[in-house]
Amino acid sequence: MGALSEVSQIKVAAPRMAQEVIDFAMQIHGGGGMSDDFPLAAAWTQARALRLADGPDEVHLGVVAKIELAKQKLQR
Repeated sequence: MGALSEVSQIKVAAPRMAQEVIDFAMQIHGGGGMSDDFPLAAAWTQARALRLADGPDEVHLGVVAKIELAKQKLQR
């Protein structure tokens, strides 16, 4: 399994953080954050799409859960 758990964790954490940062930037810019004056709305959409492109977060979190639970079972 190697680094499968860590890769799945990254596939959840990185796009979530990117979307959160972009959302914060949009709030700072107010209505301008939703306009074509700034690329923030498009960036938010791309970040959201990234969270679905390689499978939804729930799939990756399920992989992490199975691996971590299997590790605990082996330690008993």
